Amino acid sequence: MRIARITGLVTAGALALAVAAPAMAASPQKLMLVPASDDGTPAAGMTWVRVLHGSPDAPKVDVLVGADKDSTAKVDALSSVSFGEITDYVEVPAGTYAIKVCASADNAVCPIEVDALKLDPDTKYTIAAADMLADITPHVFVDAPAANAEQAQVRVVHLSADTPAVDVLTQNGKTVVVDNLAYPDATDYLPLPAGTYNLKVCANADNSVCPLDPKPRKVEAGKAYSAFAVGSLAATMDQEMPPTDTLAAAPEAGGSNGLAILALVAAGIAAFAFSLRFSPARTRR
Repeated sequence: MRIARITGLVTAGALALAVAAPAMAASPQKLMLVPASDDGTPAAGMTWVRVLHGSPDAPKVDVLVGADKDSTAKVDALSSVSFGEITDYVEVPAGTYAIKVCASADNAVCPIEVDALKLDPDTKYTIAAADMLADITPHVFVDAPAANAEQAQVRVVHLSADTPAVDVLTQNGKTVVVDNLAYPDATDYLPLPAGTYNLKVCANADNSVCPLDPKPRKVEAGKAYSAFAVGSLAATMDQEMPPTDTLAAAPEAGGSNGLAILALVAAGIAAFAFSLRFSPARTRR
C-alpha cells in the first residue's frame, strides 16, 4: 500500500477554518473502529473515491466537486457524512478536480478548498480527515490490495492525533503482532488466513494501558479490508476503563500478521475531518 499526497490547497481555506471552527466544534467522540471493504475495481479509465469523516469534534460535512472552484456542486453520495462514517466509492472519470469540504448545515463554510486534485485512472482512493476541527489534516490513501483468492487482506490505519504509538498484542499479552505504530502510519495490506481474530491494543510505552478491547472480527478469503481507528484518546480515557486482565480470550484462528491488523483497527487511533493542508502519511508493516 502507498499513500498519495493531494496538492493545490487554497490558502483561503485556512482563514475559513480559523473563523468557523470555534462555532462548529462539538464535544470530542471516543475512539472507535470504522471497517470498510476495499473490494471491486473501477471501469477502465475511471477512478473510485470515498470519504471518511474521522474528526472527533467536527460536524456533519458535504463534499462539493467541479472542474474548478467556481463550478463545484454537492455530490450527494459523498455528503451528509458524520463522524465515524465512511461513504461508498463513487466512480468518476480520471482527471483533475476542484474539491470543497463544507459544513452540511451551511455550504458557505468550507474549511477545505482544493484547486486541483489529480485522480489517476484505474485507481481507488480514500480521503480521510484527521485531528480535531481546529487542526484538521486530511490524508489521502491509495486503496490497492493485491489479488489473493486464497487469503484475506487487511490494512490498518492509525489516525488518532492525540493517541501515542501503540502495540497490538494477542489477548494473553505474550505476542506483539504490531510494534510501535504511530499516527498517521498505516500498515501495508497484510495477507492472512480466513478466520476470526481477537486482539487488544495497548500503549507502546509498557503495554499496561489498553484503551480498547476490540470485538472479534471475521475476515474472508479473497476479500480486502481496511480498518480505520478514529476518535479521541482523551475522550475515551475520561470514561472508566476495564482492567486489562478482564480482556477476553485468545484469537480463534489465523496467524500473527492477521491478528495485528484487526487489533490495530479496533484500537481507534484517529481523528480525521477537513484540513488546512494535505499531508502524506507514512507506511508501516
